[in-house]
Amino acid sequence: MKTLSLITALSIALLSGCVQFESKRGVEVSWKDTATETLERGKSTRQDVLAILGPPSQVIALDDESVLYYLFEHSDGEGMILILYNRMKIDTRYDRAVFFFDEDDILMEYSTHIQPADEG
Repeated sequence: MKTLSLITALSIALLSGCVQFESKRGVEVSWKDTATETLERGKSTRQDVLAILGPPSQVIALDDESVLYYLFEHSDGEGMILILYNRMKIDTRYDRAVFFFDEDDILMEYSTHIQPADEG
C-alpha cells in the first residue's frame, strides 16, 4: 500500500510543473521617440520614413492616402500546471507607429507609441 501511495505521489509530482514563455511578433521596434523628431508633417516623404524605420508591418491604401503601419507585439508569461488546477498569467504589450501620406507620398500625419517594458 505504501508503494502504491509513493508511486501515485511521484506520478502527480512528475505531471505538474511551472511554465515560462516569451513571444515576439511583428516588426522589431528600431525607433525611439527621438527617431521621428526629424520628420515634418507636410514636408517629409514616404522614403524618409522608410529610411528611418525600415519596412512596415502593413501598407494600407485609402482613397487618396496611404498608410505605413508598424506593429510589434511582445508577450511574457508564466504559469503553473497541476492535475486539478492550472494558472497562467500573460502580459502583452504593443509598440506601434502609424504614418499617413497623401497621393504625392508626403507625410500628412503620424503617431507613435512605445510601451515601456515595466508597464503591463
